[in-house]
Amino acid sequence: MPTIVGSQVPPPRTGDEFEDIALSAAKLRWRHTDFFRHGRPGQRQDGVDIYGTLGAPRTAIGIQCKNTMGGLTEDAILAEIRNAESFKPPLGALYIATTASRDNVLQEKMRIVSADRTARGKFSVDILFWSDLVFDLAKDRDEFFKHYPYLAPAPPPVSIPPANGKPTFTVEQMRIVRHPVLAGKRIPRRHLARAGGWATFAGIAALLCTILPSFSRKFSNWSPAAVFLFGGGLILLMLSEVLKRRKFEHILLGKYYLELSVNDALCLHRLTATCPWCQSGMQLLHLGPKDGPKDDIFVCERNAKQHTILLDPTMLPEITD
Repeated sequence: MPTIVGSQVPPPRTGDEFEDIALSAAKLRWRHTDFFRHGRPGQRQDGVDIYGTLGAPRTAIGIQCKNTMGGLTEDAILAEIRNAESFKPPLGALYIATTASRDNVLQEKMRIVSADRTARGKFSVDILFWSDLVFDLAKDRDEFFKHYPYLAPAPPPVSIPPANGKPTFTVEQMRIVRHPVLAGKRIPRRHLARAGGWATFAGIAALLCTILPSFSRKFSNWSPAAVFLFGGGLILLMLSEVLKRRKFEHILLGKYYLELSVNDALCLHRLTATCPWCQSGMQLLHLGPKDGPKDDIFVCERNAKQHTILLDPTMLPEITD
């Protein structure tokens, strides 16, 4: 079966779709979420449709999108370079993303232009051809099929265990997707435990200052702070220990989930899937009786009563850093 990279992936018809694809490809190419579309149609963009920052010190990266399947000319690129000179803050590199096929003659010309510019202390220039963008986009199957859902393989037949008669589905069949919260920031679990320990200690110290006779007058109004610090610290310590054992725990009314990566870092996610029955979206929620045990269940947005699937968190792929 041909891979995504080995397939003929059609370029988008509109410039707006192409910019969305280029944005996804940029995040995957540089493995960074700090890339954004610049402005909107009708606004001055200074030769930059997508921008981001990388490295330390932060270097501005600009991407100009050219939906030019018929080919890209040197004059068009030079015009965009001149426009990008006005972008603020100044760019460290400019990439021309195009739906055109790779052209070695144009690549050689841009290498010469880029070398001359960097020698004069100006931003470098390079071209991302359509095959380059497809290669980057194919690094994440979920991201690729978000832009090309009709190319996604049909889910295999559902197996029905004889024990309970309920259908079971694989992660691939449901197309489960993790959506990072807080821009995908990750916190080492040990930092959570350390913060919980310090907060608990501070709460005990504040409580002692409140109840000891020699300090009671001066610190009598510390009782709320003592309770807050002590309670908050215990919650952080308990959450750290629970995640160490379970690696998957719901928070914030059961709509978001904390998971541990393979490097013991905390990741906050919202999980969605595609309903195997009706192909509608599904949301993972922590549901159950008011006074009884609750489960993590994918609920269909179209048929919430009948299309529900119980999640086994151990079946999810591990999160790598």
